Amino acid sequence: MKRTVLLIAAIAVAAVGVNAQAKKVNFPKRPIEMVIPFGAGGASDIFARQYSQLTEKFLGKPITTVNKGAAGTIEGMTYAYNQGADGYTVLEITPSLLIIEALKKSPIKFRANFEPLMRVQSDVQLIGVAKNSKFQSFKELIDYAKANPGKKLKIGGLSPGGLDDYIANGLASASGISWTYVPYKSGSEVKAAVLGGELDVYQDKLLSFLPLVESGDIRPLVVLNDTRLAQVPALKDVPCTVELGIKFTQGSWRGFCVKKGTPSEIKQILIDALQKAYETAGYKAMEAKEMTNIRPGYAKAEEFKAIWDSEYNGYVEIFKKTGTLK
Repeated sequence: MKRTVLLIAAIAVAAVGVNAQAKKVNFPKRPIEMVIPFGAGGASDIFARQYSQLTEKFLGKPITTVNKGAAGTIEGMTYAYNQGADGYTVLEITPSLLIIEALKKSPIKFRANFEPLMRVQSDVQLIGVAKNSKFQSFKELIDYAKANPGKKLKIGGLSPGGLDDYIANGLASASGISWTYVPYKSGSEVKAAVLGGELDVYQDKLLSFLPLVESGDIRPLVVLNDTRLAQVPALKDVPCTVELGIKFTQGSWRGFCVKKGTPSEIKQILIDALQKAYETAGYKAMEAKEMTNIRPGYAKAEEFKAIWDSEYNGYVEIFKKTGTLK
């Protein structure tokens, strides 16, 4: 009799669990909005749109992309913050969101108000010089900078107080040198300045950097990575920062997050769909084309959160050194 009662009780508990689980997975009921905190046509915009198309197949509802690119990603973050914590708004993120917080440019604190879903990819950054430069190696460049502290080398990038600014000055700090960071409005302007002799040093992500190496216009000096890029023939002999004793490997990355307070079961549904999209042949072809598969970029939510905190601290340290952050 006791066994019968216990069995009935167990069945009842299991039924409650099944019903609860059924309620948990009743998401999404309507389209999800993917907020892209950048303008249309750029690399981050294209990535988010393509990834959304892959992901929606595993959710059963469309993912609508919307560009909110004003104020250096602040508009996109603010828009996502003002939506409900219900999983129906997903925000694409890059290091820019952490930099915004580090520089105190927005009253909305990114890490306190958003939770990661996953990081998808990580770009590799490279440093080089024009083909007619006197520097044949990164060591020569460092030695010159140390021996001539008054003759500041110039390195360019996009926007002051942005990721390029951080990478340039973070690398300089890790190398024990200093140089002058010169901001430009576009990548094409940076390239023209390097090739025209206006800048001494060129930095860029792999996809944009490689064609100038293959054309012979740029001499690569170092890869910001923990290993050489053996899988890229034109760069296989270029040393990486770690082998030179420089512990700096920062590049860009892309991932997704939701507003803090989103129910865990809803976050898991989103994570599962994003994960399945990551494993598709369509995404593998996409990252191969964009050369974002050269170094591992994938990170689960917990690891991604640790990356947020680590990089945020690095941004604060370097921007204080350069005087950008008081």
